[in-house]
Amino acid sequence: MKKSHVENTVGPWARQKLDGLQAYLHAYTMALKKQSFDLIYIDAFAGAGRSRIRTAWTDADEEDIQLIDDEFMRSEEEFIEGSPRRALGLENPFSQYYFFDADAGRAALLEGLRSDFPQRKINVQVGDANGLIQKLVPSFSGRNTKGVAFLDPYGPHLDWQTVAALGATKNFEVIINFPLGMAINRLITRSGDIPDNWRTGLNGCFGGADWEDLVYAEQTDLFGDTTRHKVDDAAQRLLNYYVGRLKDMFGHASSPSVVRNTRGVPIYYMLWAGPHPLGYKIADYILSKGDRVIPPKKRATR
Repeated sequence: MKKSHVENTVGPWARQKLDGLQAYLHAYTMALKKQSFDLIYIDAFAGAGRSRIRTAWTDADEEDIQLIDDEFMRSEEEFIEGSPRRALGLENPFSQYYFFDADAGRAALLEGLRSDFPQRKINVQVGDANGLIQKLVPSFSGRNTKGVAFLDPYGPHLDWQTVAALGATKNFEVIINFPLGMAINRLITRSGDIPDNWRTGLNGCFGGADWEDLVYAEQTDLFGDTTRHKVDDAAQRLLNYYVGRLKDMFGHASSPSVVRNTRGVPIYYMLWAGPHPLGYKIADYILSKGDRVIPPKKRATR
């Protein structure tokens, strides 16, 4: 059963992305602890702060559940600290925290973090993270600030304009959970007959329609009719294209780290991009602890 983004549940593979995020934020804030910068943390699709890990019993029928005693079920239920709590609990914290979420219920839970972390400056806003970030970040450009934005959309809901706004400040690094296998690639039909609302979302994600030329090829049959079909390596092409755009925008981009579901299928990729070589070295080392996807080298031009 497909899970709604309103539910506060995550798959067991969420540990990989959250552990990687926490490791990078720790290294980032420790590296800058003796500097006078105002450190800004932005969590664009923040969630509830703590989520229940889905298990095999999460989707079980009521008849199956009745066969298991309550004590066993409670012992099997496990929760995981989400990105907001991990960022707030750092040894060397950020100066300000911005948590954005479209769901008012989750935002209310995020507001409750103030009592758990009374020394932290927390700003919670309900609404579309893309618009909120694009409105917020220009105020940080040229100031004595540095920051990290964690962009973990529930689907293809992260607009390229949002990423570009962060890159334009020259002060922000981004960690992106790019939902290529989980959401984006599924919207790109084999025939190329894509509903208008899907195409609009994909254009927003990639910042234009160039992605379409990468993933479709034309083929002429024996009768002279031309048809369009999706190429076999469409997902890899899109990944290389997106990472290349990040590098052009920010200056540095690490090799992606793939996150797989319990069946070993790639669902999304952890990406890092930023303006500084040191951040690149740290991120590349941390992401190397997971599965890596090394982009092919560009051929030398004659």
